[in-house]
Amino acid sequence: PPRSTLFPYTTLFRSNGTARVNVGDTVNAGDLLVEGVMEGKYTGLRKVNAEATIYGKISYQKSKKESLIQEIEKSTGKEEKKIEINLNNFKIILPKGVSNFKNYDTIKTNKKIKLFSNFYLPISITKIRLIEKEKEYINYSQEEIIDKMKNELVEELKEEHSLQNKEIEELLETNIENGIVEVKVTCVVQEEIGTKENL
Repeated sequence: PPRSTLFPYTTLFRSNGTARVNVGDTVNAGDLLVEGVMEGKYTGLRKVNAEATIYGKISYQKSKKESLIQEIEKSTGKEEKKIEINLNNFKIILPKGVSNFKNYDTIKTNKKIKLFSNFYLPISITKIRLIEKEKEYINYSQEEIIDKMKNELVEELKEEHSLQNKEIEELLETNIENGIVEVKVTCVVQEEIGTKENL
């Protein structure tokens, strides 16, 4: 997910050095914000260690496309159970035969056989559950799917950029064409920016 390379420059607390930007300027990554020089009336221009705390607004963007009509799968509540016995490279599945389900999820639980607390036999038993699933179609309204996608994108951006405990300004752009909805979310946060470099 892209992080904006433009930082609308907002606040600077300079303790040493000369500011090379003004409050409200837009700066790019790599721009010189505070230079390690100072000019005095009697001392002239001299080098110093630049020290400053700088805050800027940073934007994080993410987008996705989805259809107004979406296919989902849900469980029917029906399931089949099988047992798989593994002895070295020999395998037996009971009961035999293929499943009666056309579409299903498979869940396996494996257990090794042991005689003592730390002595295992070369035998394992796997319990198999086949859970039947069926397709269902959901027809979203434009408002519903935009709200759904916006919330998903915001949560993804928060997770990817550790924004959970920060004050966020959310900007939304949408486009709908031929039943396909495109949503772009921009999360704007104020963070400390700037790194110290030797020039």
